[in-house]
Amino acid sequence: MARIIILIAVAGIGLILWHKIKKTQGDERKKLIFWSIIGIVACILGILAVTGHLNVITAAIAALVALAPRAIQFLKYLPFISRLYKQHGQQPGQTGHNEQHSAPSKHKQTMSTEQAMDILGLKAGYTDEDVKQAHRRMMQKNHPDRGGSDYLAAQINSAKDVLLG
Repeated sequence: MARIIILIAVAGIGLILWHKIKKTQGDERKKLIFWSIIGIVACILGILAVTGHLNVITAAIAALVALAPRAIQFLKYLPFISRLYKQHGQQPGQTGHNEQHSAPSKHKQTMSTEQAMDILGLKAGYTDEDVKQAHRRMMQKNHPDRGGSDYLAAQINSAKDVLLG
């Protein structure tokens, strides 16, 4: 019987809150929605604490915090999320992909020796071994599997090819 009364009370509060949110406009509406969500979360946490089920939520939050970096990396491989990720940072009116995240174009672009040395951080008088070490060091920092972009990795590889002939 107590559960039915609680359910009716929650439904009544929800309807009153829905009606108030529907009537308000602009910033006041955003503020009301924000505080409603905070209140709902606080009530749920309170109920879970009183009933002794808060430890389940605590464990779930700890697991989410631990797995969040991997989940974010995984999300960019999903097609829909990937399209949003590539379009993030575009100015209004821009079309196409963001240059920083897009793959290099198919046609061959020529790179000068000075540009290649600048990309790999080398100075005049470099040896082949210096080029290989600089390439390895830059690829470890900018490899796409470690969060770097495909474009930067392609530029680093092109710089190595130019300098090694």
